[in-house]
Amino acid sequence: MTERLLTSTHLFAGGGGDACGFDGSGFGVAVAVNHVTPAVETLRAAFPSCDTRQADITKLDFRSLPRTRVLVGSPICKEVSPAGSNRAEKAQTELTVQPSPGQEGKTDWSLTRMTAYDLLRAAEVHDYDVVCGENVPRFATTWRLFDPWLRMWAALDYHIQIVDADAAFLADPGFPGVPQHRRRLLFCFTHKRLKRQPDLRVRPPAECRVCGPVVALQRWAKPHARKIVHGGQSAVFVCPNRRCGHLPVTPTARPLADVLEPGLPTRRIGDGKYVHKFVPYAEETRRKVEIGLRRFGGAPFIVVLRRNCTVLGMDEPLGTITAEGNHFAYIEPAATVDDSGLRMLSIREKARAQGFDDDHPLRGTGTEKNRLIGNAVPVTAAGWMSRRVAEVCS
Repeated sequence: MTERLLTSTHLFAGGGGDACGFDGSGFGVAVAVNHVTPAVETLRAAFPSCDTRQADITKLDFRSLPRTRVLVGSPICKEVSPAGSNRAEKAQTELTVQPSPGQEGKTDWSLTRMTAYDLLRAAEVHDYDVVCGENVPRFATTWRLFDPWLRMWAALDYHIQIVDADAAFLADPGFPGVPQHRRRLLFCFTHKRLKRQPDLRVRPPAECRVCGPVVALQRWAKPHARKIVHGGQSAVFVCPNRRCGHLPVTPTARPLADVLEPGLPTRRIGDGKYVHKFVPYAEETRRKVEIGLRRFGGAPFIVVLRRNCTVLGMDEPLGTITAEGNHFAYIEPAATVDDSGLRMLSIREKARAQGFDDDHPLRGTGTEKNRLIGNAVPVTAAGWMSRRVAEVCS
């Protein structure tokens, strides 16, 4: 195999989403570290020539790692994610760290925030050209030390770039985004010795009702992106042309039909589901199926098993795939709710919605695979970032 000039180190590497994205952009994935066995086994199978290590990263001596050009790492975000009820006191740390004296049985916010400092520790040792990763937007709004954390990167002579983006809209010509709305805060720290910083403007394809197909511009409700991140407000997209007055546009996103596997068996809803024994489906589930039957007629659709959500058509993206639970049910419609068929999305379908190829070797039990998928950085989002990083590192 030809040796690649651009190399990357991946901390909190999980199921390999960011590693796959960087590999697809021409990087040599040289180092990958994670603390759980299924992730390490997945990484070793996917990248056999990579130096893959199983370790508690908070205790890792970074002098033991070879230096690469780029460091990629997304600190743990479970306690501020929607899937974690946005409550730090209910989150469970995914690292094997000891609680503070007298705090046994409680989640210590500071323990999981330690993972953000691990990126700094690695950069202090290896002086990477670029450090990048992602987190949920509330990483910036809820963690009180976010601004001091950024100042530490400035002290290490890094330029700071923060992007608030939906993975569904991180697309390039020939590189479609994922069919999944997944809003994340992307960060990219570029060392000042490099001549320029990556162009991280989000420019997805869109359709303007006046101008037709365009490449959309991202605009903020307030003038400074950092203030938007702190305010928890998303960007809006507008047409780039003056002639229409920069009308608001909705970026084009891949449909969920792209990842579905036709022909998988469903179970008749009237027969119930098996939970140690067969039990009827919840009334709320049946209500949502009824909504879908009225809205989509005889076409299949997705029921979203979350609060404040109902149904999706095949031409829409999914909502965010999480590490815990399966929230998307495929419905094969019939004349009545009872006669309609239901199945949950498969592991492979959810992996596709995160951008993984079908031959990506996920390891572990079904529950462990779901966690690897739900916690992953979408492959296409990592590819979007890595293509831009490659341009300034070449």
